[in-house]
Amino acid sequence: MIARAIFAAILLLAIPARAADVFTIGPVPVDATGKSAAAAREQARVEGQRQAFQLLLERITLPSDRARVPHLDSSALNNLVQDFAVANERSSAVRYLADLTFRFRAEEVRRLLRGAGVPFAETVSKPVVVLPVFLGEGDPVLWDSPNPWRDAWANRRAPAGLVPFVVPTGDLSDLSAVDAGQAVAGDEAAFSRIAQLHGGGDVLVTAARVRGQGVFETITTRYGTGGGPQRLVQTWRAGEGEDETALFARAVEGVAAAVEETWKRENLLHFGQEGTLSVAVPLGSIEDWIAVRDRLAGLAAVRRADLVALNRSEARLELRYLGDPAQLKLALAQRDLVLDESGTGWVLRRRGSPQTP
Repeated sequence: MIARAIFAAILLLAIPARAADVFTIGPVPVDATGKSAAAAREQARVEGQRQAFQLLLERITLPSDRARVPHLDSSALNNLVQDFAVANERSSAVRYLADLTFRFRAEEVRRLLRGAGVPFAETVSKPVVVLPVFLGEGDPVLWDSPNPWRDAWANRRAPAGLVPFVVPTGDLSDLSAVDAGQAVAGDEAAFSRIAQLHGGGDVLVTAARVRGQGVFETITTRYGTGGGPQRLVQTWRAGEGEDETALFARAVEGVAAAVEETWKRENLLHFGQEGTLSVAVPLGSIEDWIAVRDRLAGLAAVRRADLVALNRSEARLELRYLGDPAQLKLALAQRDLVLDESGTGWVLRRRGSPQTP
């Protein structure tokens, strides 16, 4: 029975990866004026899609590569847009305001970037749980007040990128999972508890210490990413007229941007580097197969997943992927798929299934 059920579902594997929400940008607020309401609406759409395309480039490419992306006129840019949605629409005889959300054609965007020789990343990280610690004169502070660093993270409002950030509210379950001392010490058991509470994967401990008037330092460590903890130290200085709240808000954006850039560098898709990997998928039940199949779908790093053999205990797949095996493992891990090399070859399992580490 399991073999028949698997065969019934197998054709879905040959379908190219679906375009994910990575290529959906919005809401983008627009405000345009024109000779008429219709002209203002069209002007808003044109300006909005250009803003959305720039936000898309910021999401999936590195700053150093963006200058190579060709400038597109309105017609060429319009061809990249699959559709758009409108919310909070308001208009007058000559003015138009709305929030627009654009969905771009994934394959067309990929083709444009490949043609320009611009590498890009599409792999979305599992949610990263942020623990903002304030290092004052006494003990480190996480959940207690005052903690202006946590307040700045809690107040952050920014477009979604490839790294979703989750800032816990500090309720009783959060307090029971991890405290400030454990966060600073890098307590893996505590990190596992807080990550499970918030559906996250990695934990980001970011500590802020005031160094002088208008100057503070942040020490940020991401725990859980393959290759061990990633540490970043930055110094922030207030600009003229910038108060502490604005300075901390700017620093939050800087830390988040640095984490995003590191993630993108690790997951850039270099289309000139393609590999093939034969993997065994242990099958204890039909649910094992469905879980692996569904989680492979939509992974940008996996170009194809073809069935080459099947019996009651396992399926054998041939994965065609972009990048190197380390990138593939990291991309799979974001879908709770574990890729390991055993004595007989590569094995792909869903995390939590029998024999999965």
